[in-house]
Amino acid sequence: MSVPSKWKIAQHWEKNPRRRDFAPHLRLDEPCCFACGWLSERWNLATLQASWQRANLERAHIIPKSLGGPDDASNLLLLCRPCHQESPDWVDPEQMTRWIATREERPSREVETFMAWLAAAERAPDFKDALASVVAEEGAAERVSELLRSLLGQAGTHFGIGFSQGTRVAVLQAAANQLTRHVQQASYESEKS
Repeated sequence: MSVPSKWKIAQHWEKNPRRRDFAPHLRLDEPCCFACGWLSERWNLATLQASWQRANLERAHIIPKSLGGPDDASNLLLLCRPCHQESPDWVDPEQMTRWIATREERPSREVETFMAWLAAAERAPDFKDALASVVAEEGAAERVSELLRSLLGQAGTHFGIGFSQGTRVAVLQAAANQLTRHVQQASYESEKS
């Protein structure tokens, strides 16, 4: 028997009488982690089926296969990686429902990324100062955005993680250095003329 698609799993739990226990965050029109509600706006495609298939969610067994659990939709949930890694591997399905009931909600992937960049900015105070020094210049937002895109193009990523927090701080610090040099150069040229 083949493992059901993510779409088939979502459809199964949408109609299941125990949906509130096993998939409290499930909304068929928006792919998300059944346990914490985590989602990504980038998963939205032309059809719901395509959106669910694209969603970065993992099939998680309620009763693990190694403990005799089947690969059918009634024994599978769609979880984000952190939820899947922390979920119980136990023979009693009620342990899964107890665990799901205690999961904290997570914001969307985009909100988490934004919050990570804000935290990185706190660790790169030179960036905030440099940004403040150019913000009033005409075209500053576009110039800073282009600078950050350019610097991100030079950065590496961790497999399965993307940009690490240390990389974000390094990018912002490099941007601060370039912005500071820009302000110093503009000041020097202004004094010369």
